[in-house]
Amino acid sequence: MTVTSQKLWQPAYRGGRLEDLEYAECRRLLVATSVGRLAYTTDDEPHIVPINYVLFDEHLVFRTSRDNEVAGSAVGQPVAFEVDKIDEFLQAGWSVVVTGIAEELPGRSLRAMDVGETPEPWASGVRSLYLRIPLTRVTGRRVHPV
Repeated sequence: MTVTSQKLWQPAYRGGRLEDLEYAECRRLLVATSVGRLAYTTDDEPHIVPINYVLFDEHLVFRTSRDNEVAGSAVGQPVAFEVDKIDEFLQAGWSVVVTGIAEELPGRSLRAMDVGETPEPWASGVRSLYLRIPLTRVTGRRVHPV
């Protein structure tokens, strides 16, 4: 191997600063948008699906159908939910991840939500199952532009 070919494969230093985000900033970013990605596993493999959500009562809340794969695989199981915003031109952005056990939203909590506070799925169909993930394990990172 020549010296020239070794230099071509060296990792480049871009210079964007990586920052771990505090809980308050993660929460602020979660409130700033309404669509994220839910990661869960089935018997066969991991899955990731886009989901509309809201924050309510220190939980991330979303709706799904009672008879779909999310309902069958995520309820009572560990899941992850990611929200992010990326600027490819500036090579900057942020990501927030909520992890925990997905559970059905109790009826009393659902009754406490105002109509405007409920998540409104973009996809058609009946989405009558409200699920929640507690905001107890929330992490976030931001990449600042160079």
